[in-house]
Amino acid sequence: MKKEKIAVIGSYAVGMTIVGKHFPKVGETVPGRDFQMMGGGKGSNQAVAAARMGAEVYYGTCVGNDSFADDALKMYEEEQIDASHVRKSRKGLSTGVGLIFVNEEGENEIVIDFAANKEYSREDVECMMPAIRGCRLLLMQLECSMDIVEYAARRCREEGVPFVLNPAPYSLLSDELLGNCTYLIPNESEARQILGLEADDEISDEEVAEKLYARGVENVVMTLGSRGAYIRNAQICKKVAGIPVKAVDTTGAGDTFTGAFCVALAEGRSIREAVRFGNAAAGISVTKYGVIDSIPRRKEVEERLEEAR
Repeated sequence: MKKEKIAVIGSYAVGMTIVGKHFPKVGETVPGRDFQMMGGGKGSNQAVAAARMGAEVYYGTCVGNDSFADDALKMYEEEQIDASHVRKSRKGLSTGVGLIFVNEEGENEIVIDFAANKEYSREDVECMMPAIRGCRLLLMQLECSMDIVEYAARRCREEGVPFVLNPAPYSLLSDELLGNCTYLIPNESEARQILGLEADDEISDEEVAEKLYARGVENVVMTLGSRGAYIRNAQICKKVAGIPVKAVDTTGAGDTFTGAFCVALAEGRSIREAVRFGNAAAGISVTKYGVIDSIPRRKEVEERLEEAR
């Protein structure tokens, strides 16, 4: 089967988690346990998901000059991701890092430094444009600077390349950026925040999608967790149900959905079929612990879709 080409620009960060009895007070040292360290970042996760779904993935980001960056590059090689547009910081910045403290009740406190990710520039986007022109689409998120997201979206519009935005973590989006989105993939909380509402506002999903579409987005795909996703474009106003599963860890499910959805689009599937493919991939991911470890391979997703039929 021919691999379709997908470009992804995003972030890479290392997450370090430790559990303690309680959060430390100022100057206090608290004994910890169950330390874990794993690679992440929404862009990187989505690139891995797309690669495992069968796409030829070109990835762009900026990492530090450290062992964390070496680990990232090794992973991209193992996942057969083209990392020729992943560069190391020229300013001495570290690879992105997230420090996660978890107490006995499961609550967490997180400190994130995206560090070198923020160094990725317009010049880097331009260097990647020849590769992007040869791809079916460009996928981005909001863990690099907003200037780069807006610039890349504008360049994709000029070059006729579909631009897909997963607006996470939430940030204020301009009408120009929304108008340059061929596909916008927020979750239900992010979709409401984009409209200036509270994340848990009781407005219906249908109305939220309608209002986002009215802001100029060509295709709205709002993910709804276990309930599936809602599509709104010129032809469709419809919820596509998820596939029931027993979830153990939902971390990374959104990234898995997004990567799988983009691969299905790149292969020429309809938006409904692409959402079903994304739902199946995300459904499998939540039955496993971790992020990278939970992202399924294409064969698993196709088997799950066959079972659902």
